[in-house]
Amino acid sequence: MEKAELLFESYNMVIEESCNKIFMNEKEEDILKIDEDRLYEIVDEDLEKWGKAPMQELDGLSPDEYFNSISEIGQLLELFKLGAKMCDMRLPNSLIDRIASYNEVAEDELLKLATDRCVQSNEEEIFSSLMAICVLGEWRTERAVGPLIKLLGNLEIETNMNDEIVLEKVIDALALIGGAAVPAIVDRLNSIEDFGILDEYLLTCLTKMEAKALDKDVYDTVYRCLKNSFLRMSNKAFGAICLGDFGDGRAIPALKGYVQKNMGSIDYETYCDIQSAVIRLGGNMDDIKIEFA
Repeated sequence: MEKAELLFESYNMVIEESCNKIFMNEKEEDILKIDEDRLYEIVDEDLEKWGKAPMQELDGLSPDEYFNSISEIGQLLELFKLGAKMCDMRLPNSLIDRIASYNEVAEDELLKLATDRCVQSNEEEIFSSLMAICVLGEWRTERAVGPLIKLLGNLEIETNMNDEIVLEKVIDALALIGGAAVPAIVDRLNSIEDFGILDEYLLTCLTKMEAKALDKDVYDTVYRCLKNSFLRMSNKAFGAICLGDFGDGRAIPALKGYVQKNMGSIDYETYCDIQSAVIRLGGNMDDIKIEFA
């Protein structure tokens, strides 16, 4: 693996030099104004050049050629695990593309890695599991939904910091998968009485999905779930924030209606979060007069 280690070190160096170049060319007062998308675009351009440039450490092969020369999925997965531990950003595109060429075999292997609780309990190995979850999300792997949802049920997020990181990665992956993940998430949220931390994360997952990419029926299902969850959950502030994030103005009557029905008991923080959601959805609270001590 010495070649691979040198390869990933070189990959990190390109990223570091690319970022340094960007920041050194900016005036001090403009550094915080650098657009993140533009930053990644420039880094990607430099990484593309790196992928095509021959490396002495690879016997004259370029990184792209090196990854494409590997024909064993097992060896590619070992590189995947090593890269997950070493790489400062995501893995090299040519490595991911080479693994993806194995289609369902690749999906099966990454699913095993993504849901392996032994790996996730190991401080050094957990990075490979987190990376597998991310890649499955980027691939929009629909058959990963069931195993990932099942994984969520096994996490000990209130006592295990690593599990909280796993949870966040799974939520992001499910959001990328999109519509195929909606039924499983909605079924859980519609069936519970008390909303815990996991359920709040699942609500957030629904709001992260690209609304324009959802079929109309799926979109309406998500909206109804978010609205009904707001009405049923005790943490109204969180539910209101989710409705505001989702961006469907049909939620305005439900939000304002809750305030009007609870004028004497609503706390200031909850009121402010509901008001913010209403405004973000295109409405206002001008017709509601309420005083707080």
